[in-house]
Amino acid sequence: MITADRQPDQDPSRWDDHVLVYETVFEPFSTSFADVAITALGLAPGARCLDVGCGSGGAVLRLAAMGMDVAAVDASVAMIERVKVRAHAAGAAVDAQVMDGQALKFTDNAFDAAISVFGVILFPDAVAGLREMHRVVKPGGSVAVVTWTQPQHYELAAELRAALALVVPDAASASLPAQLRYRERDAFQTLFREAGFADVAIDTCTAAINAPSARWLAQHIAFAPGMAAMLTGLGGDAAAVLEQFVARLEQAQGTGPVALKGSAFVGLSKVTKPAGSPITRL
Repeated sequence: MITADRQPDQDPSRWDDHVLVYETVFEPFSTSFADVAITALGLAPGARCLDVGCGSGGAVLRLAAMGMDVAAVDASVAMIERVKVRAHAAGAAVDAQVMDGQALKFTDNAFDAAISVFGVILFPDAVAGLREMHRVVKPGGSVAVVTWTQPQHYELAAELRAALALVVPDAASASLPAQLRYRERDAFQTLFREAGFADVAIDTCTAAINAPSARWLAQHIAFAPGMAAMLTGLGGDAAAVLEQFVARLEQAQGTGPVALKGSAFVGLSKVTKPAGSPITRL
């Protein structure tokens, strides 16, 4: 069960320390899923699209390169600063703001579409976050959300668990990560329904974390607050666990490039609203 307390990955300030390593290690993985979601949105150039929980900006830059009018929000100050730097370097006019996705500072019906890639599903109140996306998207517009599924097939976590079991056989099981709350199709459908959507189409897709070597991946594995906290919690055993992680991967995939697969749901829904519904937040 998930505790009432926020987990490390749910604390925006803790992401400030992981921006560049997240961008290097994890963003290419997450952007593979973002590409599926963006394609599903089917937007034409000039459409106004919002990215909620945008992280270091992988999906934002994709949308901007396609000619979209993009707004990006994240509660991590450092993530938004990184998005601004990358957008400027790319010559993209992105409206990037530090903002709580559970209380967006946009008017109703301000966007043609919205996307959230492993963002809104981390919020302490994910229903409120998705409800806000529903509020700010025009009737007939689309919302796409990416969440994890099939955690038993998330090879990075599986390899770390196997390495941990070899080093610390009696290690206590960790609590369920918040981002796995919607790993089952029924739970993901319920999230959309509770946020005000009539229905949702859900597809499952697979991508891989690609790294130049197992050892490089071990050296950069603290790409998120939860991962860093887990390693810190191992104390003196952390180095031995990572050595086992490397050894297992090298035995399976060699000392060169490695790839670790994972699966995600991409949920897509149209926004429907009663005619003449009032603007509820400025």
